[in-house]
Amino acid sequence: MVLADGRVAENGCMVAQTAIWRDQLTPQERAELGRGAGEIPLPRPDILVVGGGIAGVAIAAACHEAGIGSVLLIEAGRLGSGATGGAAGLLTPEIHEWSDPEPFVELARSSLERWDELEERWPGGVGLIELDWIGLAPDPGGFAPHQRPAVEWLEPAEVASLVPGLARPMAGALIRRQARVNPLRSLARLASGLPSLATGIAAVSVTVAAGRVVSVSTTSGDIQPGVVVFATGIPPLLDGLPLDLPFSQVKGHLLVTEPTPLRLPGTVAPVATQLEDGRLLVGGTFDTDDETPKVRQEAIDSILEALHSTL
Repeated sequence: MVLADGRVAENGCMVAQTAIWRDQLTPQERAELGRGAGEIPLPRPDILVVGGGIAGVAIAAACHEAGIGSVLLIEAGRLGSGATGGAAGLLTPEIHEWSDPEPFVELARSSLERWDELEERWPGGVGLIELDWIGLAPDPGGFAPHQRPAVEWLEPAEVASLVPGLARPMAGALIRRQARVNPLRSLARLASGLPSLATGIAAVSVTVAAGRVVSVSTTSGDIQPGVVVFATGIPPLLDGLPLDLPFSQVKGHLLVTEPTPLRLPGTVAPVATQLEDGRLLVGGTFDTDDETPKVRQEAIDSILEALHSTL
């Protein structure tokens, strides 16, 4: 994605190794991502959440909001320093009807409803931005026929009026009232409601008694929680915690262009999503054969090639 540092010019796009989301934050939101660095504010919480991505922060916020006990969240780095900070931030449940089982689609719909609720009642909102999703189909039979009534089918002329400058005429599908977020902004807004949060603290080992975690040793001291929630993405790899759970990591590439005069009506797949300042968020690869953090130029080239062939 695009940032000011370490970037490489390629076909008019700037590419860097860090997501753009942090650049869009206010100073207060940035500070929230590193709150309580290195200090344990609550050594005996009723609930300890380990992991400061969107899952961990959302769980901690829900527990605190429900009033089920004191909550402490710890994160080894800054909040959102893992997969959350590199996500596209799209909340588009309806498109999954073309690719995923119905239970997953229903879960995604429920998730978007929850985001809507949070935006309405969370202090300051969570940064939810409503958008329309347009999927382009060079082949009129490119979409599944069983799609719900939420989809509006578009003729090539209708698509051309909404998305000017396409390289060739294409039909499409329009789904309204989907959404997106800046993942780090949402994280910071949710985290601001947590009384006890500490970044820069890594869990290193646990003590288990009678099948329960009774103590968690960290780089800043020990914590004796009532309950522990591990929201670490992959299963936690800690001394004293013998787990044998299957997992895999998936790497992906996204890029963001410099601001462009082109205006898109929300998200246009597979073209791009337009951000507030006119930049285009492009891509979303699945690089299952590569678990390194390095940006692969061939992946960037393939994203750019697809973008240039469409516009």
